[in-house]
Amino acid sequence: MRKLILSMAAISLLAISCKKSSSTSTPPATTIPSNGWKLGTTSYSTVIATKLGANLISAFDGMPSGSTPAVNSFNVYFSALPTAGGTFHIKSYPSVLASNEIGISAGLYATSTTYTTTGNDGIDATVTITGGKLKIVVPSVWVKKTSAADSLQLTGTLVEQ
Repeated sequence: MRKLILSMAAISLLAISCKKSSSTSTPPATTIPSNGWKLGTTSYSTVIATKLGANLISAFDGMPSGSTPAVNSFNVYFSALPTAGGTFHIKSYPSVLASNEIGISAGLYATSTTYTTTGNDGIDATVTITGGKLKIVVPSVWVKKTSAADSLQLTGTLVEQ
């Protein structure tokens, strides 16, 4: 009986000490900035975000001034600025947008480069409106240079001020 108890204890210890290993790992989740954007590996913090015209809201990483402001931008285009929140499908931009679609661009001042959405991702952005102010959350989406084949991933949150 004593041998049986010792054998059972040894088996229990072996079972506890065994560790399951996995050869696959879960990729890290993409973090969406809470009030700014990330283009490729570079992050930008929003200094000001505002509606510009009847269909555009833009965020800037500095205070634009003069005819050539030295700021980078994150721009979301609508067919018309929404009056209610919801889910908006991210389309290629520029293009004609339906009421439930948006186009996105990011501008880099130093290189005079503009990146625009390709519309190939099948991704939706979430728009909420609080106190009449828009908040747009854009998950990771591919954008491409308008003048070349270079493409990067863009993610961000634009919060109107």
